[in-house]
Amino acid sequence: MRVDTIAAASAAVARGELSPVELTEHLLARIAATEPALHAYATVTAEAALARAKALAGEPVRGPLHGIPIGVKDLIDTAGVRTSYGSPRFAGHVPDRDATAVTRLLEAGTVILGKHTTHELAWGGRTDSACFGPTHNPYRRGRIPGGSSGGSAASVAAGSSLGGLGSDTAGSVRIPAALSGCVGFKPTRGRIPLDGVLPLAPSLDHLGVLARTVDDAALLMDGLAAPLSDEPPARLRVGWLGGWFAAVLAPEVRAALDAVRARLEDAGVAVVDVAVPDEPLMPEAPLARIVREAGAYHRAAFAEQPELFGPDVADLMRLPAPPAEQVERQEAALGRVVAALRSALDDGCDVLACATVPVTAPPIGAGTVTVDGREWPVEFVLTRLTAPFNAAGLPAITVPVALADGLPIGVQFAGGPLRDPAVLAAARLVQRLTPPPPPPSAIRTEGDQR
Repeated sequence: MRVDTIAAASAAVARGELSPVELTEHLLARIAATEPALHAYATVTAEAALARAKALAGEPVRGPLHGIPIGVKDLIDTAGVRTSYGSPRFAGHVPDRDATAVTRLLEAGTVILGKHTTHELAWGGRTDSACFGPTHNPYRRGRIPGGSSGGSAASVAAGSSLGGLGSDTAGSVRIPAALSGCVGFKPTRGRIPLDGVLPLAPSLDHLGVLARTVDDAALLMDGLAAPLSDEPPARLRVGWLGGWFAAVLAPEVRAALDAVRARLEDAGVAVVDVAVPDEPLMPEAPLARIVREAGAYHRAAFAEQPELFGPDVADLMRLPAPPAEQVERQEAALGRVVAALRSALDDGCDVLACATVPVTAPPIGAGTVTVDGREWPVEFVLTRLTAPFNAAGLPAITVPVALADGLPIGVQFAGGPLRDPAVLAAARLVQRLTPPPPPPSAIRTEGDQR
């Protein structure tokens, strides 16, 4: 029986063909098979998950998430379950309350399998934790899964959970989903409450979901947020982001993006070009804001016990405060990009489209990546196309559309405030028009033959 999507598993549970216990046992077996290679979980709560599944098996079906096994990012509080935030400082932290988002998912009937790995304090795009070590890409060991919700993306893509609850400050749901080959959706800012989630940069923080399909992501959202009255348009008008958004793209990503556009146009979708002027201070501007806000949040603890912070976070904490004039210029550049996005949406585009990440998954430990002969800091490239939508608070989603040299590529759609249904509709259409990339049948290493 096919149980690799929430929709399929949910239908089987509702028909009585599959019990929550059987489904949970299947996912726990998958965890056992994949974790030695992936390291997508910081904590597996097998005993509690089975007890929860047995209790749900004796209840009437609550809805489409009844008995569905998922994972929760290790940045999000879970009562009685270690939540380390990926940091040595919180290695023994056990919250006494669930985050509101977790409470909502439990009320909807989910089974929590454990805590998915995160980059330390969610402050990085690689999911290489000083507390738990690196998480590997499910398509190839030795490559990053993206981050900071990398454990969720790797687990969902590898089939060791049916969904994940993650956070997204500069792309931390969409980046790993794109690099690991699954769907990642960040709704309009504020639709999912952030209480019970360790802050990174409060002005940019969002929660989001990771899943195998767009329909699965929508089902998770149904359990997390009140429905929106807005309906997607009968005929989508897509603004294809060029200029700054297309200036740094690896050739294989550009080719995949061109193929998606051609499929949309062949299907009768109106696609118009939207050029965003070049901004030399992007993409450093949103990352600089994160340094300021996260640095302020952790400053006192770092001053008292710097040894409890991993080396990359410690380096960020030690950065000198920038001059006010530099901050002003960075914020002005970010504001102009946000204004350009909002203007395109106000001028008749239902959604905007671009690549999610300009490159495929870099090697674990890489500090830079090279695109078109130019070397860039890896975090600048990973967040380049995702962070502006955090600054704007707009809903955004990534959908896998291709493999290049065996590694996934994603396309991103974003919409206006509370236009989440239009974003989901565009993603569903691309998923329907695009041959699905094959799932990772095995965890591959750099030396494997493909």
